[in-house]
Amino acid sequence: MKKIGRFLFFGVSFLLFSCLKEQTKIPTECDSLIVSYSLDIVPIINSSCITGQGPGTGCHDAWILTYSGLVASVDNGTLYTEVFVDRTMPVIPNIWGIDSLNAAEYKAIKCWLEQGYPDN
Repeated sequence: MKKIGRFLFFGVSFLLFSCLKEQTKIPTECDSLIVSYSLDIVPIINSSCITGQGPGTGCHDAWILTYSGLVASVDNGTLYTEVFVDRTMPVIPNIWGIDSLNAAEYKAIKCWLEQGYPDN
């Protein structure tokens, strides 16, 4: 019985201290980049989505034009899918001369999402 008591004591102690141990965060490329919705994301949307021809042109819908609409699209997975999976935002080819997102724009959107997509 003493052996079981010691085993339980050491087992519980081990679990307790391992849970209290500071977790090590793996650094990402976004750690040193603070992305602003108003300074970084809005200009990407304006240059890649705004055609003056209405929803369904440069980008898929009007949800992209407001912060609340953009957040809803992040929450339901639409933004991530269209930007990173299907790569259908902006619509390419198009008649408005809008190019695909470049590496810096993809990184800014990715980091903004990783940072919790703040309204800053």
